[in-house]
Amino acid sequence: MSEEQTHALDANLDGDGFLKTMSGWNRSMAQALAERNDIGPLNDDHWKIIEYVKAYFEAHATGPSVVKICKATGLSREKVCELFPCGVARGAYRLAGLPRPSGCL
Repeated sequence: MSEEQTHALDANLDGDGFLKTMSGWNRSMAQALAERNDIGPLNDDHWKIIEYVKAYFEAHATGPSVVKICKATGLSREKVCELFPCGVARGAYRLAGLPRPSGCL
């Protein structure tokens, strides 16, 4: 990522590293956020979760629970936790461009 791209990404993040608005989200941004948060390299299972979380939020204005993620993706809870060791909110939600959930420390 170039210095210009890094600056642009920084300008779009809140103090907790979540995007200020989802409208600027793209896969390159998700990859950059993954690198910053020591997640990945992103594989098909990561993307399956990220895309589900993003679509769920767009439909329901809230992020899905781990149980819903597991049912929708066919991945076990253990696998989801392995893919996003910092947690679903700080991992999958952040990479999908969702806003910081209330109650997320």
